Amino acid sequence: MKTSEEKMLAVEAWRVSGMTQQEYCKTLGVKRTTFANWVSRNKRKRAVSNFVRVTATTVITPTLIDVVYPNGVIVKA
Repeated sequence: MKTSEEKMLAVEAWRVSGMTQQEYCKTLGVKRTTFANWVSRNKRKRAVSNFVRVTATTVITPTLIDVVYPNGVIVKA
């Protein structure tokens, strides 16, 4: 059985390979359904890992904060 890190590296390698999941699974020697689970977990980890917690230590007066994402989205809080 592969480690979690090996599974995630395999998914990333598949993404850039240009192969279908079925083709890539044959090269790995794993079932496509097993690999599909790895891909699903990888998507969740990638989505979660994009966030960074920001904490204000002291606020004397209320202020507005703008968060600007790389894709141009602005969140005003």
